[in-house]
Amino acid sequence: MPKSITVAALTHDFLRKRSIVTLVWDDDPEKMIALPVLFGCGLDRVQSEAEKALRGLSAETAAITINSVIMQG
Repeated sequence: MPKSITVAALTHDFLRKRSIVTLVWDDDPEKMIALPVLFGCGLDRVQSEAEKALRGLSAETAAITINSVIMQG
């Protein structure tokens, strides 16, 4: 069975002119992510905007380098 996530929230920050969608994994409700979407995005477009944001993040993280900070004491 393919994994799925559900749109849990869509918020709009009118002062900063940005919108954020919160996605929750269906099989693990403790796992969630918030991503920027098109400002003013409505409920009729939130699924497609969320998919676009998630695919964009996936492409960006596929090539990302993870750095480690070594603490010296």
